[in-house]
Amino acid sequence: MLIDDPIWDSIEPWMIGIRRDIHRYPELGLDTARTAQRVEAALHELGIAHERIIANGIKAVMGPSQGHAVLLRADMDALPLDEMTDLPFKSEISGRMHACGHDAHTAMVLGAAYYLQQRADQLRHPVVLMFQPAEEGPGGAKPMIEAGVLSNPAVQRAAMVHVNSRLRAGQIGLRSGQSNGACDDFVVIVHGRGGHGSSPHLGVDAIVVAAAIVQSVQTLVSREQDPFDPLVVTFGTIRGGYRENVLADRVELTGTIRSMTSSTRQRIVERFVDMVTSVAKAYQTSVDVSIDRGYPPLVADPTWSLEVNQILQRELGEDRITTGRPTLGVEDFAYVAERVPALSVSVGIVGPQFTTGLHSAGLIIDESALRVGACALAAIGLYGIEQ
Repeated sequence: MLIDDPIWDSIEPWMIGIRRDIHRYPELGLDTARTAQRVEAALHELGIAHERIIANGIKAVMGPSQGHAVLLRADMDALPLDEMTDLPFKSEISGRMHACGHDAHTAMVLGAAYYLQQRADQLRHPVVLMFQPAEEGPGGAKPMIEAGVLSNPAVQRAAMVHVNSRLRAGQIGLRSGQSNGACDDFVVIVHGRGGHGSSPHLGVDAIVVAAAIVQSVQTLVSREQDPFDPLVVTFGTIRGGYRENVLADRVELTGTIRSMTSSTRQRIVERFVDMVTSVAKAYQTSVDVSIDRGYPPLVADPTWSLEVNQILQRELGEDRITTGRPTLGVEDFAYVAERVPALSVSVGIVGPQFTTGLHSAGLIIDESALRVGACALAAIGLYGIEQ
């Protein structure tokens, strides 16, 4: 099995060193210049041809120059929060942390590249490495696609890696079909009419209208949605009002709509706008509603998922592979999956030091997961397209 190759004993500490260096200096969005330079340095060390096809977005190509390619993707950006761990390599930049594991993703794809470069004579097809900024927003996958990451060589199959805080380190989760949800964020401005709290009949209380909107919208999930088709509507912030005896003349609500299918996504956005507008009208006022259309659903190709499952069971062992769970967390790799058969490789990270899940200031990853994740990606790169 590929997992038993002794070369991993050399690759593992190399990956961990890269991961810790990236973790110390997290960067946000499209501004991942230092991280991109660290990736380029590693690729140069390995002797792998690469180029920046967008600012801070790197494409590397391995193997034969002709034939259909397998793409392996890592995202590089962090999140805007303060790290609350005692790790010796904790973030040195205030207000930034790799709390979603993108530092580990980058290290694992580089580890897979290290292995494949050592086994270059076994590659029968090209392997494309995609190091992408801005997965957490505003989105780096689409501009990299537009810049040609899927062409020259032509990508026929694609896989991304993501750490999983529900699986123990050493496990790999694979999902066929619906994998990640779609995201549509909203802003609702409720227009009221101010007045004195002692005479509410002379005004329109925007806070009361906002409360009615929050309550009414929940029925879109509880009474209009098929319970076997996942849907979540979350109000994240409410801002409005001046003091205890003044009617609020303006309230701002923000939140997110998460859906799993394109048909539900379209329907729920239309119904959301309709319901919010209707509730406001019933209270004799108006609203402004804006929808920020986010990433589409990520659907793992069933045939490709089956092929990868078989590869990983053979090369990592059946006991390591489990069925992944769908999530309403979003992923801009969905844009790749709209164009070529694709899937997500979910790598367990739960170990003895684990305390909290992803997107948390206390996240601690079991670094033994890097070896397993890199091995899975290398196996996909090596055997993903049988010529």
